[in-house]
Amino acid sequence: MKLSKIFSACAIALVAQGAYAAKGETATATANWQGQIPGVIQANGFVITGEGGALVTPIGQLMRAQDGAIVAPNIQLEARDNTGTAAAPVVGELVSDTTRDDGAGGTEARSIEWTVADVAFYANGTPVTGIEWSVQNDGTQLATVTSTGVTQVAAHKGDILLLNAVSTSDTSAIDAYTGQDAALSVTVVASEL
Repeated sequence: MKLSKIFSACAIALVAQGAYAAKGETATATANWQGQIPGVIQANGFVITGEGGALVTPIGQLMRAQDGAIVAPNIQLEARDNTGTAAAPVVGELVSDTTRDDGAGGTEARSIEWTVADVAFYANGTPVTGIEWSVQNDGTQLATVTSTGVTQVAAHKGDILLLNAVSTSDTSAIDAYTGQDAALSVTVVASEL
């Protein structure tokens, strides 16, 4: 299967848990390096966007560091108020710049927490296992990925996530894929607190 067909299967998936912004509402996004994300599905209360509220997630370029590690530089994701609906999102302000009904006739501040749900690596269109990863927010580790899966190290609280990753496996495991088309996909979950 061509690499481009794999990317056409990747999309940002956002999950709504109600018709209004509410404490506990979550959304999920998959950031991909090198590929196309064909569509966006948003939540009712907030949306995950690219930098500046763009309704498309930016695509990064995989690189190889001097030490042989695979590096996926920052992709900026933002949690923004959805002033429309999940079906027809209208990007508003950053979530923390807005308030929600507190249920007692007043309002309360809104905030977002990001966690890592899944990481997948592909070479020549084929899933690759056995390469370990560190997933980060602008250099601060959020999760590690090994053959046993994703281990959450820390959550990131804030409207903006500067998602990046670096391989942590011995370079001999990576050398086997030198010269091949490659893709890295990191799925993050944004939850409204």
